[in-house]
Amino acid sequence: MQHARGGWWHDYVCPTHGTELEPRSGDAYPCRYGCRLTGEPFASAWTVYTHQAGARRARLLAHRHTSARARGVVDTADRNEAVHIVTEFAEVYADIAAAGWSTQSEPWMLRGKLFAQALTEAIWAVQLADAVAELATDDVARPALGAPVVSLLTGLLATITSARQTLVVDKNDPTSNYVAWIDAAGTTLNRALLALGHVDDGQDWVARTVQHARLAIGADGWEWEGSTYYHLFVLRAYLLALRGTEPAALHADAFERLADMVRVLADLAAPDGTLPMLHDGPYDRVPAHLEVLEVCVLARQLWADSPLDAVEAAARRSLGDAHDGLEDLLTGWFGGPALPAPTRGATPAGPRPSALFANAGYAVLRDPGDTWQAVLDAGPHGGSHGHLDKLGLYFYGTGVAWQPAPGVPPYASTLRRGYYARTLAHPTVRVDDLDQLPTTGQLEDFSATRVVASAGDAIAGVFLRRELVMTDDYLLDIVHAVVDDPTGDTDTPRDTNATGGRRITLALRPAVPLTVTAEGGAWRTTWAASRHGDPTQAEPGAAELHGFHRATAPAVLLAAPGRGPSDDPARTLTIADWTVTGHEAWFVSVYAPGTAVVRDVVLHFGAAGLTIVTVLLADERSTDHRVTR
Repeated sequence: MQHARGGWWHDYVCPTHGTELEPRSGDAYPCRYGCRLTGEPFASAWTVYTHQAGARRARLLAHRHTSARARGVVDTADRNEAVHIVTEFAEVYADIAAAGWSTQSEPWMLRGKLFAQALTEAIWAVQLADAVAELATDDVARPALGAPVVSLLTGLLATITSARQTLVVDKNDPTSNYVAWIDAAGTTLNRALLALGHVDDGQDWVARTVQHARLAIGADGWEWEGSTYYHLFVLRAYLLALRGTEPAALHADAFERLADMVRVLADLAAPDGTLPMLHDGPYDRVPAHLEVLEVCVLARQLWADSPLDAVEAAARRSLGDAHDGLEDLLTGWFGGPALPAPTRGATPAGPRPSALFANAGYAVLRDPGDTWQAVLDAGPHGGSHGHLDKLGLYFYGTGVAWQPAPGVPPYASTLRRGYYARTLAHPTVRVDDLDQLPTTGQLEDFSATRVVASAGDAIAGVFLRRELVMTDDYLLDIVHAVVDDPTGDTDTPRDTNATGGRRITLALRPAVPLTVTAEGGAWRTTWAASRHGDPTQAEPGAAELHGFHRATAPAVLLAAPGRGPSDDPARTLTIADWTVTGHEAWFVSVYAPGTAVVRDVVLHFGAAGLTIVTVLLADERSTDHRVTR
C-alpha cells in the first residue's frame, strides 16, 4: 500500500496516444504503444488506482469471510488480511489528514484529503466502510479494528459533510451526480460506525438519497445529464446507499424512480446486452464493467423481476477472468424480499419493442426480432458531460457495435474535448467542418417503426431533420439539411462555392472495418461483423451491416483514416464523410444486417423537394416511403 495522497485518476492517460495507461512498471507508467511516463501527475493518479484496489480487496475479503462463516467455515486468512488492509488505511489516513486538505485539487474540484477530489474520497469511503461494516459482524475482527478505524470513519464523514455543504448549499447544485455518492458515503460510513458500537452523526442520509432521486431523475427514468455512464454512476450510488433498507418501506415515488432507472438500461441495451455509452463515459473499461455488474446484482435483489439479465451477461462477458467475484458475494443487500417492479402499462410478450425516452431525447428503433437497433440522439445537450452530437445515429447488433457512441478517454486527455465530445467524432451533420452548438433537439414523431427528429439551433443558419423507418428488411435513414442563411455571419470563416453554398457533411463513424465503393452516383458500404475494429474479435452470430447511400445533389463520400471509439484513440479505422456543397442537401441511406438486400434507391421530387424514397430490393420487391416535410 502506498502511504501517499491520491490525485485524480483521469490523469492516468497517455498524452501521446490518449489511451488509459497500463499498470505501473518499476518507476514508469507505460502505455500499450510503448511510451514510458514518469513523475507527476501519473504517480498520484496511479495512487488512486492502488487505494481503490485496496478498498475493493478489503471488501472482497470481508464479504468472502462472511459468506464462508455462514456455511460454517471460518476463513481466518481472509478475515486477517481484510483487517490488516483496513487498519493500514486508517494509519495512512491519520498521517495524511493531519496535513489538511489536498494541495493537488484543481480549482473546480471539491477538495478531499486522501484524494484530490472529495468525490473520489466518497467513492473510496463507500467501499472501505462497507468492508468495515461486514468485518464488524465477526467477534474477532470487530475489536481488532480499533480506535484508528473509528477515527478514519469519522474523518471521512466530516470531509463528505463539508463537501455536501459546499456543493448543495454554497454552490446551489443539488442535482450534481457528486451528491449521490456523497450521500452514499454518508449512509455507509454511519452504518460502519454503528456496527462498531459507536454513534452515528444523526443525519438521515437515506432521505437525502431519496431527495436527490426526486431532483435528478426525469420522468422517463434518465439521470438528467443523459449520459449512460453517469446514469449508472448515480443508480449504483443509490443502490449502495440503500443497503439494509426494506424494499417495502421505500417511498412509492422513490421505488418507482429507481425502477424507471433500471428500465432505462434494459430498454436502451443492444440485443446482446451491451449498453450504448451515450455522451461522456468510458467506451470499454474493466472498472466500468464491474460497476454495471454491481448494479445488476443489486437491482435483482430490489426487484424480483429485474430486466437486466442480458445487461449482466454482457458485463460478465466483457470482464471474463478480470472478475474477482466480489459482486456475487453481495447477497442479502436489502432488509427484506425483492418486490415486483411497478408497471407502466402492459409488458409486451416476445422481443423487445422500440423505445422512446422523451426527457432524454433518445429514440431506439428495433427490428421485429430484436436482432439489431438504431439509437437516435435528439435530446438536451447534457451539461458538462454532453456532446455536440445532435441527431447522431448509432447502430448495434447482436455481438457487434457497427457505429456506436464513442465515449471518451480519461478526462485529462486533450482528446476528450479535442475530438470525442465534438461533432467531428459523431455520425451526424456538421457544416463547414464546424462543431455544432450546445442545444436541444426536438422529437417530432415516434412509433414502433419510425422516428422523426429535428434541430433548428445546432448549427447557425441551418435546419436539420432526420427521419428513420425500420422495416423487417432494412432501416431507412433520411437526413435533410437546409441553409436558412446561405451567406451567414461574415465573421465566421467557412468554405463556399461560387453560389455561396456551404459544405454540408454527414459523417459515418464505424467501430469496425468499413468498405466503401462507388456505384453509378451512389455508394455501397460494408461494415464488418467484428468488435472494436478487430476482425479476429467477431462473436458467434454477429452479422455484417450493408449500406446503400444516395444524395439529392452532387456529393462526395470520402473514405479516409480516422479514429475509432475512445477505448483506443490511436487505433486507426476507415471513417467516411459524405459532403454536399450548396444550400440544401438530402442524404438517403438504407442499412440492412446480414446480406445486401438493397438493389437500388430511387428519389422522387416535387415542387417542395424530395417527396418519396423508393427502396428496390434484390428479390424485386419495392416500397415507397413518403418523406416528412
